[in-house]
Amino acid sequence: MNLTTPALFARFPDAAALAGARQEEVEALVKSTGFFRNKAKNLIGLGQALMARHGGLVPSDPAALGALPGVGQKTANVVLANAFGVPALAVDTHIFRVARRLGLSKASTPEKVEADLCRAFPREDWIELHHQLIFHGRRTCDARRPDCAACPLLDLCPTGLGKVKDPHSGVRIAPPPEGLHPSGGRKNDTPGTPLAPEASARLGGRPRPPSLALNPEFRAPQRIISLVPSVTELLVQWGLAARLAGRTRYCIEPKWIRNTVPAVGGTKDPDLGRIRDLAPDLVILERDENPRETAEALTALGIPWLALEIRTVKDCVAALRTLGERLGASEAAEARAAALEASLKGRRRKGPRALVLIWRDPWMSAGPDTYLGDLLRQGGLTPIGPDRYPTLSEADLGALDPQVILLPTEPYRFNRRHQAELQKRFPEAEVRLVDGQALTWYLSRTEAGLDLLRGFR
Repeated sequence: MNLTTPALFARFPDAAALAGARQEEVEALVKSTGFFRNKAKNLIGLGQALMARHGGLVPSDPAALGALPGVGQKTANVVLANAFGVPALAVDTHIFRVARRLGLSKASTPEKVEADLCRAFPREDWIELHHQLIFHGRRTCDARRPDCAACPLLDLCPTGLGKVKDPHSGVRIAPPPEGLHPSGGRKNDTPGTPLAPEASARLGGRPRPPSLALNPEFRAPQRIISLVPSVTELLVQWGLAARLAGRTRYCIEPKWIRNTVPAVGGTKDPDLGRIRDLAPDLVILERDENPRETAEALTALGIPWLALEIRTVKDCVAALRTLGERLGASEAAEARAAALEASLKGRRRKGPRALVLIWRDPWMSAGPDTYLGDLLRQGGLTPIGPDRYPTLSEADLGALDPQVILLPTEPYRFNRRHQAELQKRFPEAEVRLVDGQALTWYLSRTEAGLDLLRGFR
């Protein structure tokens, strides 16, 4: 596979190219891997599905990945872990064999072995452990001739010590003579002894990438709790999902995060005891979303925190760079910040008078001095109404005389009925239901918000 992919990727560098490929050309490129006709069909189907469903980009949602042609649970886990930094533990033939020989699982299917491993090892170790077990299976624990004499895990391995039959071959392996292996062999080990932490430490692993920070003493935080939904999503986009130790219950994107990262209460009322127990080395807040009392309580607990302040789209540019520097992700942050900065250049025309409503009963709007107000300006509209997030009476609403009314799908769940009611009341205005996350999730979806608003031109 590793010998095949360079030529395949050179010929078809993206989903669009692969979607338009000829079957026989792909078959010729992957023929040496076996089952080449079916693989070629799936590869072309993969390109077509990515173009049709995901704009040519690989999704980070497990369900969406699993729905792609040729993608099963193992492939989805590999992509989640290595492309997006999402803790996942794909079980291939090497891991299946090694895990059962070590007594980490007695299951008979890769899916059940995966579940056993995920229960036995800390979530933050899953990605590296996946590679450690594969390398161990290739280098030492061979399918036919395991090199038990050189195995650093022999004293932890009931199969290598001859205490149980090899679950792979069905025969009992004769243990190497005492003194001929690094560990020396512990005589009191019994099958089923818990060995997850010790095994993980001894397996070693891939070299970790150097820190992106210029300061040689800098160490990026490894246990991050985000109290800001859009920041949580941004960290996943940057491949830092494995570092997320906690989130608020409103941090719901991407969807898989609800099942993998512990919740610590709400944005306004986080569970400080839960945060303390999760032992983060950084908590991320935003001054509008999270109360000052939360920061003060974190200080009292000795927990480091970083508070962003997002009032304008330009604030997003600065915040991206701040986060990149603090989290050791400067390269990803600078690319995003520079692209957003470039999109803001040029003069903005004074567009239609626009009002964004964020609540009903009572009416509330986002004022011109908020992030939403500036997003409207950058998108070519003119924000109206009082500053900040005022409550509007029926008379106030009528007096504003908006030309455009935007009804985002969050924080209030506006729907078509609300749209029809306001359209009847303001027949000359354009009343639109819009994606609330595109409008309100700064940093992770600022570009989507700008694209949405610029579509009004």
